[in-house]
Amino acid sequence: MSARDETYNYPRFKMSNYELGYFPGPKAGEVIDYDYKLTDLDGNEVELSDYKGKWLVIESGSLTCPMYVKNVKPFAKLKDKFPDVEWLVVYVREAHPGEKAHQAKTIDEKINYAKRNRDDYNEQRKIAVDDVVGTWHHNWGLLPNTVYVINPDGKVIYRADWSFAHNVEEALTNREKINSNEHVAIIGAAPWITIPVTLKGGWIALYDILKVFPKVYYMHFKLDIQTWLEKRRNKSIKAS
Repeated sequence: MSARDETYNYPRFKMSNYELGYFPGPKAGEVIDYDYKLTDLDGNEVELSDYKGKWLVIESGSLTCPMYVKNVKPFAKLKDKFPDVEWLVVYVREAHPGEKAHQAKTIDEKINYAKRNRDDYNEQRKIAVDDVVGTWHHNWGLLPNTVYVINPDGKVIYRADWSFAHNVEEALTNREKINSNEHVAIIGAAPWITIPVTLKGGWIALYDILKVFPKVYYMHFKLDIQTWLEKRRNKSIKAS
């Protein structure tokens, strides 16, 4: 395993595992590259190109990601509301690994975690598993819970560093509009599930998140302020 792989599949959570504000991948208004191969829960290959010509919502997540788990029920309702849309969860690395759920070392182990994710949270959407080294994840945003809304031409009409069902609903309701607001403030989001979801990773996982929580809060707050100031500056420039 290369140094990059070991860095990607970190054994324990710390704030330096993530670079807030770093969001690679196709931006709103750009056409995606469909040339990605994932794996379904039966071990079969899934090609992203299978979704060409369809409306598609892609969300990343994992068994130990509270930000993803908060969305499972709201997205189940959206799935019923927008039956013409394909819904895909890409299973990435564990957000909060520990002694109960460490980072997967093989694709079979990762599939098993994804199956637990489906069963434990009653996930109704299709789950496709990224490879162990995170090829899709690296190219589409390394944060644990990103979301993309893609039209049948392959164009991104909305993406966000943090996924919320109400923002996706707005994008699907106004499908002709390209929404470039890709940063979402998450301070205070889903505090009621943080402990039970993190405990899927184990007591070590919970200890790690509680230990760095003040820093996590500060870094998110700092990014929120920076984003807000940038939007104000851009708005002022356009108005002048």
